[in-house]
Amino acid sequence: MGISFENTMLKSTLMLSDIQVGFLRDRIHEIGSALFSNTGNATFKLPTSIISVLRVDEEGNIWFFLHNPDLFIEEGDKAFPARLDFYRKGKPFFLQVSGEALVITDAAEIKDLTGSTASPVLHSFSRVMLVKVRVEHASYFEQRERRMSRLQSWWHAICKYLLQEKPSLRPYKLHPMILA
Repeated sequence: MGISFENTMLKSTLMLSDIQVGFLRDRIHEIGSALFSNTGNATFKLPTSIISVLRVDEEGNIWFFLHNPDLFIEEGDKAFPARLDFYRKGKPFFLQVSGEALVITDAAEIKDLTGSTASPVLHSFSRVMLVKVRVEHASYFEQRERRMSRLQSWWHAICKYLLQEKPSLRPYKLHPMILA
């Protein structure tokens, strides 16, 4: 079962409704991490990485840090299509988000997001870069509850009836081995 959310055009800007943003924000924060992949066709692509979400803002943008690649990123390569796959073992749902990713290099914007004012803290961000993904499409999938067949339920009932007595614990005594 899947639900898809598309951005709707309102006054020439792409926006998600407040209900959709709230739903996506809750699900994203519940999972917390995602598999990030660059889906562009550029010669230089950021490698696929596991990311931890910093925040999801009111417009539905997803903010996170990525390790800074060793190669230089040119100005033209700072915006590219990307995909985020949110999945966590044990959760009955997963989420796939695609949209336009933008590498943020503005120190003031990084300060606003992290809340830090000290320059040594910003120096530590030289090894990572801030990325914002503008959600253009989101697909939400819930896993169906597994139903047992009639044969399986009969088998479980028979096993439960036959094995009602729980095994008792008997202490095991070790005897020293006598060597001749």
